[in-house]
Amino acid sequence: MPCHSYIRLHNLCKQHDQRGCGEEAIGGDHYGPVMVYMSKVEDAATADGSSGWFKVYEDSWASNPTGGDGGADFWGVKDMNNCCGLVNVPIPADIPAGDYLVRAEVIALHVASGAGGAQFYMSCYQITVSGGGSASPELVNFPGAYDASDPGILVNIHAPLETYIAPGPTVYAGGTTKSAGSDCEACEATCTAGTTVATALPNA
Repeated sequence: MPCHSYIRLHNLCKQHDQRGCGEEAIGGDHYGPVMVYMSKVEDAATADGSSGWFKVYEDSWASNPTGGDGGADFWGVKDMNNCCGLVNVPIPADIPAGDYLVRAEVIALHVASGAGGAQFYMSCYQITVSGGGSASPELVNFPGAYDASDPGILVNIHAPLETYIAPGPTVYAGGTTKSAGSDCEACEATCTAGTTVATALPNA
């Protein structure tokens, strides 16, 4: 796919037989951030994910002035559910052409007030980018980018939150940060809750 294109992530956390918009992509108050990383590799078909990763997308948290606690605030997961399970991730325009692995993840924080309570939901994809530039984003490794005691992982979202910082690095300069609570964008807006999506990307 060329730069300036998009990765259309659909229902990252749903079962394979639940692709409609009648159910939330991830329900049960599993609120938390939605993040996407990319890794430049020689051959996406054989790469094992051990190369470094850079964050290209984040939809995390924003305070809701009318809410009483963190659960009432705006979250990336809520945005994903409101957009029929769709997450629109622009391919950065300045990354080099070639093969990439894509790591899309949701961190559910509903029971994250105790160590080990955060729940990680990940899907991986293989893509080839054409065109491109020469950007060289700073890289992190998995495992290693997160720590169980990170404040974005060990957190009580059922108490009022003054701030929340998603774990891992910041989105690099060529990536996209979506403001939690904002409207559905681009292909996210092609369907609404209660309707059926005509096409969907499978979970990896």
